Amino acid sequence: MAEATRRQSLAERLRPEVLAAANINPNTRLATDYLNHFNNVVMMLELVPDMPDCAEDVVGWTPLAYDDYFRGSHFRERDLAIYAWEQADPAIRSDFDAAVTHLDCAMAEAIDLVSRFDGSDPVAAERLRGLVDDRLKPLIATASGIINGPPSVHAAFFDSSESEAQAAVDELFP
Repeated sequence: MAEATRRQSLAERLRPEVLAAANINPNTRLATDYLNHFNNVVMMLELVPDMPDCAEDVVGWTPLAYDDYFRGSHFRERDLAIYAWEQADPAIRSDFDAAVTHLDCAMAEAIDLVSRFDGSDPVAAERLRGLVDDRLKPLIATASGIINGPPSVHAAFFDSSESEAQAAVDELFP
């Protein structure tokens, strides 16, 4: 019964303003906080060529599914993030899961490079930098694009100061 009550409470919180306040995209129902799982490691990967001691911090990274990431996170609205993800459009989730799968594979390749990294080999350093810049970062950007959804045409043309000005004009000339 408690689980049903909890899920009902979460369902009531799927309103766009509640999701937006929780840093969950109201349209896709996904949260960019998940990408921290990748961004933190990418920052460490960027340090490895110049500071090979950082390799130890990278090698222990493992993939985490979206819901598993939030279950173990300190994200304030982690239960809402998981519930919103469960309620997301299956097509969006499918695209997102595919992007994350590609990201996990590229990350595994980077970790493999780091586990064999020779700090004295400039070719190895360039290969790692290339993997970060040419594969990991674009894949993170792709996942971020899915989380944030396509740009809203209305938002692109909406200017709140213009709206306020129009309201003032409308008030003068009913």
